[in-house]
Amino acid sequence: MASRLVWKSRLLRQSSLHPIRSYASESKAATQHFPEETFNGAAWRNALIAVAAGLVWYRVDQHITHSGDDKHPVTRWIEYHMTSSAENDKINSANLEGALAAAEYKLFAQEAQRPPIYRMRYPETFERASPRGISAGTSLDLTGVKIRTD
Repeated sequence: MASRLVWKSRLLRQSSLHPIRSYASESKAATQHFPEETFNGAAWRNALIAVAAGLVWYRVDQHITHSGDDKHPVTRWIEYHMTSSAENDKINSANLEGALAAAEYKLFAQEAQRPPIYRMRYPETFERASPRGISAGTSLDLTGVKIRTD
């Protein structure tokens, strides 16, 4: 309690020496100074260079296209670096054969089925039969057989 009183008294003393300024208020001494805006900035220089380069390219392009060539030099350069249509056809046919093989394998794998499991209805009948009184050749020796009951 005593510390709050001391703290408030300090606030009162400070406010009388230095007035507390709210954030929305402004004084004339605290104005911000911005640099003067002119057309000497880097953005204007770069824009002027880009426009000049565009105009030069336009004039050179007109001269090249009217000189009688069949194709534009840029078109010839792009065609030089592209693969030929015959080579593209070979690549496409190889990809198509691979896709067909994958589709056939997928169909084969989808149609696969597990072999049917034939289960006896009453597997305990193996254990009920008497080993005596069986005529010869009518039964098998099933002493080593383990019956699964799952």
